[in-house]
Amino acid sequence: MSQTFPSIVPSQREFTLGQFPIKTYRALSGATVKRSFGNKPNSYKLSLFYQNLHDPDTVELLRHYRDTSGGFERFRLPNGLFAGMTNNLQGFIQSPYDIQWEYVGPPTIQSVYREISNVTIELQGDIDL
Repeated sequence: MSQTFPSIVPSQREFTLGQFPIKTYRALSGATVKRSFGNKPNSYKLSLFYQNLHDPDTVELLRHYRDTSGGFERFRLPNGLFAGMTNNLQGFIQSPYDIQWEYVGPPTIQSVYREISNVTIELQGDIDL
C-alpha cells in the first residue's frame, strides 16, 4: 500500500459500480449459457473533477500520482472524498472505503488562469479481499 490519496474534495465525481464476474457463452444456434465466476463485483470506476484548483493542491495530486509509480501501486481513498453520499448509498455500493484504487492514466491538467487549474483524475478499483 502506498500513500493515502490527498484529502482534497473534488468539485464533481462520477462513480460507476463494479460488475459481477459473469461470462456469457453463445452457441451458433443462438442458445446462451451464463456462468458466474464470483459473488463480488469488480472493476469499479471513479472520475474526479477538480475545478479552479490552486497550484499547491494540484502539485499534491501530481505528487501522489508520481509516488504511486504512475498507477502501479494501489491505494485507498480518504473518507471525505465521498462526502455527500448517504450511508444508505455507501452501503449499497459495498463501502467505497474497502476498494483499492489505481490510476487509469496520468491526471489531466487544464490551465484556467495564473496558478489556477482544472484537474481530472480517472481511477479504477477492486474490493480488497
